[in-house]
Amino acid sequence: MLLALLSLSIHVLIGQTVTIYGEAYDKESKLPLPKLMVINKRTNNGTFADSEGKFTITALQSDTLMLSAIGFRVKKISLKDSVAKKQYTILVPLEKLYFTLKEVSVFAPRSLNEIQKDIDKLGVKRTYSTENIDAISSPITYLYERFSKFGRSKQKVAEWENEDMKRDILKDLFRLYIKHDIIDLSEEEFDAFIKYLQLSDEFIKNASQLELVLAIKGKYENFKYRWK
Repeated sequence: MLLALLSLSIHVLIGQTVTIYGEAYDKESKLPLPKLMVINKRTNNGTFADSEGKFTITALQSDTLMLSAIGFRVKKISLKDSVAKKQYTILVPLEKLYFTLKEVSVFAPRSLNEIQKDIDKLGVKRTYSTENIDAISSPITYLYERFSKFGRSKQKVAEWENEDMKRDILKDLFRLYIKHDIIDLSEEEFDAFIKYLQLSDEFIKNASQLELVLAIKGKYENFKYRWK
């Protein structure tokens, strides 16, 4: 009888709501993952991590949480076999996705006119629909929206997709500027330089090509000095 009561007590505790404080990071670099979504598999509801990859979510102890970030494998977490308590603190390393690609041709850098067409598209004008979206043509929207059923996720995904579009535009500009000896960066420095630039959508869209060159060139000089 004592064993039966103990088993019943554990079952009741597992069925209670718990609070989970988590932090996700890149297993290789140990850096936090700010663009992270945490989804409760049972309810299809969830939350987003903050800029440090930290999140808080309430769930049943028996629930399975799915952690999803761009370019990383989906991680499933369940605390059903853990000692029953009201709060948990977890650290979650995520592994990068690696793909084997077919042989491709290398194309010349895009022209300014081609880049300008993408610049004109910058800005979060509306939330995205997931109809007819696949993992190849729109991996960001596909990855996040296929797990999420709660409303604010669509706006968040739209913001993240816009950020990635801006990052790609800036990288294309960097390659063009490098080709014409305006700046001198390695591909490995691109992400750090983009973070240092802090250029808004409004400036990139409204600035002339000359203003863009001068702004990026000026920031580049300070960046290289600090980087070295």
